[in-house]
Amino acid sequence: MQNPMSTEGQLIIVELGAEWPRLSRSNSPKIQRVLVQDEVESPAAFAVRVREQISGLFARGTALTSAVVACSERLDEHAQGARAELARTVALALAGARGGVLLIAVSDRNEGRSRAALTGFTAKLAKEWQGRGVRATLHFGDDEGGEQPAPLDPPKRASGSRGAAKDARRVA
Repeated sequence: MQNPMSTEGQLIIVELGAEWPRLSRSNSPKIQRVLVQDEVESPAAFAVRVREQISGLFARGTALTSAVVACSERLDEHAQGARAELARTVALALAGARGGVLLIAVSDRNEGRSRAALTGFTAKLAKEWQGRGVRATLHFGDDEGGEQPAPLDPPKRASGSRGAAKDARRVA
């Protein structure tokens, strides 16, 4: 049972090329942290960085209760392996904090093979972690279903910055 005085923490992880997750807002106050894959960082290196930083992201008294992984459309072997490692790292952190929600967020533009692969990936995660109090769910684009972690608003780009003409929801 969670200490009623503790604060809930939410981790938002964004793969390079993923859209910023647009989800329903939660009324409960949360401390939020964001990790974004760098342009020159491989998926595997990003998964390692998340693993190395996850334990120090929240102050004592803040329990990680939800995480959002915004996935890109990459389905190559390297990206899928790194995504699986990243999800295991996050699920383990959630389980260690007495469970929570692991939301896999995917652009509503993802279709066909991509949707099938990420649906299967999330189903496998859900089955693997359900006994440890982690509920893995999948969210496509603007679906407004059920209890969802609430992410931050996307960061604002400075006018005149490189790539300012890109879709403001797309990361990198």
